[in-house]
Amino acid sequence: MGYDISDYQAIDPRYGTLEDWDAVRDACHARGMRLVMDLVVNHSSDQHAWFQESRRSKTDPKRDWYYWHPGTVGADGVRRPPNNWRSRFGSGSAWTWDEQSEEYYLHLFLKEQPDLNWTSPGLRKAVFDMMRWWLDRGCDGFRCDVINFIAKAEGFPDAPVTDPTKEYQFPGGLAVNRPEVHTYLKEMYTEVLQHYDAFCVGECPGKDAPESFAVYSRPENNELQMVFNFHHQYFDRDGAERRYKPDWVLSDLKKLYNRWHVELPALGGWFANYIENHDQPRFVSRVGSEGALRTKSAKLVALLHITLTGTLFLYQGQETGQVNMPSEWPESEYKDIEALQRLDGERAYLDRQGATAEQRTTHMARVWRDIRSAGRDSPRTPMQWDASEHAGFSAAEPWMRVHDDYPEWNVAALRADPDSVWNFYARLLRLRKERLALIYGTFVPLDAESDDNYSYIRHDEATGEKYLVLLNLGRGERTITVDPASWGVDVSTAALLVSNDDAKEGERIAGPIELAPYSGRVYTLAEALKN
Repeated sequence: MGYDISDYQAIDPRYGTLEDWDAVRDACHARGMRLVMDLVVNHSSDQHAWFQESRRSKTDPKRDWYYWHPGTVGADGVRRPPNNWRSRFGSGSAWTWDEQSEEYYLHLFLKEQPDLNWTSPGLRKAVFDMMRWWLDRGCDGFRCDVINFIAKAEGFPDAPVTDPTKEYQFPGGLAVNRPEVHTYLKEMYTEVLQHYDAFCVGECPGKDAPESFAVYSRPENNELQMVFNFHHQYFDRDGAERRYKPDWVLSDLKKLYNRWHVELPALGGWFANYIENHDQPRFVSRVGSEGALRTKSAKLVALLHITLTGTLFLYQGQETGQVNMPSEWPESEYKDIEALQRLDGERAYLDRQGATAEQRTTHMARVWRDIRSAGRDSPRTPMQWDASEHAGFSAAEPWMRVHDDYPEWNVAALRADPDSVWNFYARLLRLRKERLALIYGTFVPLDAESDDNYSYIRHDEATGEKYLVLLNLGRGERTITVDPASWGVDVSTAALLVSNDDAKEGERIAGPIELAPYSGRVYTLAEALKN
């Protein structure tokens, strides 16, 4: 899926050449844009020359660039992996036996993705040399894939048993967010990043508290500018990352957002503010409407996203109100290795259980609900540029089927419609640049326990700016009533700044406010102080 790098200084021929990359770089820079590359250095491909050399013999100079281990032999004479760590994909061991060099190698993801051993000075030097090579070529920074996985517990102890039904367990803190990660990132800054005007955002999965993530982006730590955390993505998940929770309520989402938008800035961290990405379903499909109120609910999602703290990341198609791939599409349309492995695993489980036809139908219906509502394929349909063949994405047939709605929901059509989702995003982005409290202001939650509305204040004490955000984000298409004054908010000078309904700009608050389904409003409570 593109995350097993076989050559860090080349472009896969299926996607072009380095000369094509140069052309993209120049086109970006000519427009005042920056070009950021994905840096995948927790693991490489097993086809990479580094790994091929490493596996050649136990005395090869690159042997310690990966994690090798002889494993253990039990009293029964059976050889076993070094520990009980489970791969992130599938339910098997994170260790694979290599016949060529007669040892196990570690891979926290697929067996084709052996983990790089960051304890090796030689490996770190090679990674830093490669980063400099891209930056010298005109790359403007990196998105660092699963960067908080790059350190593992010394000695590889067994992980705690959190799932007694499985032989292998996720390693958790034995391989994620370890203290040594910060040592390596500080070295990366010293050796590479401080010498360039480079941007770095880290992808950091895990369920640790805000303090564990704030340290990555504290300026004085000299590590990264910000990190993607994933806590808010679990509001509609039932325990497991990809197990959908159909009875989620709004307060589930608010508790996560409220904690992180209050605590992370207070701890000196900085947000990478995103709500959709290549691994998460479309937010309109999760909290809004795919039907008649799709435009309005997509605008509500925009109001939520653009009034939250931090640096904004918009995923392709979010600005055009894209929704999940249709639930009626057949299994053949699914490409994600995680989904395919789960389908195979669940069917094998049913075979072992000797399940009846009725049991199989009931069980697989739940699996398909998970895949369609929480899986990674839904947001990966190609970008819809216009109403031509393949939605203008390509002259050739794309790797995935284009969403069926592309004749209507495409960039060209939406740009031409002044009332579209696209133009609403453009308006909000302009507002955000003008109203700095929406970027830097303190986040103050309101009516935290309510499952009807999501409301909060953004307040910048330095400038005096203050904004009130009111969102009808509850489950279902129903009208609600909110009364900010009853929450202790002084609305005497409130004036409507922007909304996705028929309210008029400048409108005052004269009492309780009725919000129709998926309505959202932002009021100015105080303007910036005069210089």
